[in-house]
Amino acid sequence: MFAIERQNIILEHIKEHGKITTQQICEKFTVSATTARNDMKELEERNLITRTHGGATLTDKQLTMQPDITHIFQKGQEDSYSFLSREKKCTEEKEHIAQKALSYITERGSIYLDSGTTALVMAKKLAAMQKKLIVVTHGIHIMSALISNPNITVIFVGGIVGKDAAYIEGTLGSGIFDNLNIDLAFVSGYGMTIKSGLTDFNPYEVELKRIVVKHSHKIIALVDSSKFDVVSTANFCPTDSISTIITDPKVSPDVIHEYQDKSINIVY
Repeated sequence: MFAIERQNIILEHIKEHGKITTQQICEKFTVSATTARNDMKELEERNLITRTHGGATLTDKQLTMQPDITHIFQKGQEDSYSFLSREKKCTEEKEHIAQKALSYITERGSIYLDSGTTALVMAKKLAAMQKKLIVVTHGIHIMSALISNPNITVIFVGGIVGKDAAYIEGTLGSGIFDNLNIDLAFVSGYGMTIKSGLTDFNPYEVELKRIVVKHSHKIIALVDSSKFDVVSTANFCPTDSISTIITDPKVSPDVIHEYQDKSINIVY
């Protein structure tokens, strides 16, 4: 089991039970106390948990959020992580970001679009354009939106279909990147901070995104204003690897200044 998979399960345990002990981690995964402490240390560095003597609990922020999360699942409502749920959120912001992002795409280049809902907005716009492009993606909806355009060559990364049938997860098809040089990668995540960079909740998809980042000449992050100062389970793209962040006009001036002070290009 990958460390990130183990950490994801640890986090879910803490969310359900409020805490976890080092001994519980050791017994659950048959790992040493050192490994258990290292897992908790990494989760704490992502501001997801607070380590205590002999274990860990949720951060104060996570604790205040927890009743709402429990309420959602008790009522059987839509999983906030699902593609359909995310597609309905921040629609105006995604339209704005997608339109800005298109201006970075040149003729006859190779680009990567991830499986996110903002990438889908971009894909639908690209499908109606006459640009000759190579588009690499592991997003099923993105691939479907683009294949009707004869000017666009779609390279689809194969693998295991995600639970909501929106994307491919895991690294079974990652060998394709050994033969690809991607000019420009458009990536998004569940959250973005200067310290953690882009983070997401699915450890299997994160592994694939890390490979994409390594094989791309330039990274553009698509981050709507609601995602700043949010940290999810696993990071896949450090801030210093990002060429430009595209966000929307609702972004806080404090966020803009914070990133500009770090010499990070942010447009909105």
